Amino acid sequence: MDYEPFAGIIQRALQARGTAEGDLARDPRYLAPGYVVRMCAALARAATERSGRDMPLDDVIRLERTCTGADYHHKLALRCAQLAG
Repeated sequence: MDYEPFAGIIQRALQARGTAEGDLARDPRYLAPGYVVRMCAALARAATERSGRDMPLDDVIRLERTCTGADYHHKLALRCAQLAG
């Protein structure tokens, strides 16, 4: 399965976290750090482009919350690719 562009989006977001203002501040709606919300928004846009159907940010945020552990980035890329079909 092709994990791009999802893996690249995740890798760039993780490498840059904490470098922009608001990265670590909790988003009041999603209760997640700003960089996570922005990363999920980029993942939702990529999933929409791949699938041709709208992928709501809420769905990608929920998906991101299921990914934990040392292989977080791999799980998230895989699940986004699966979501996009």
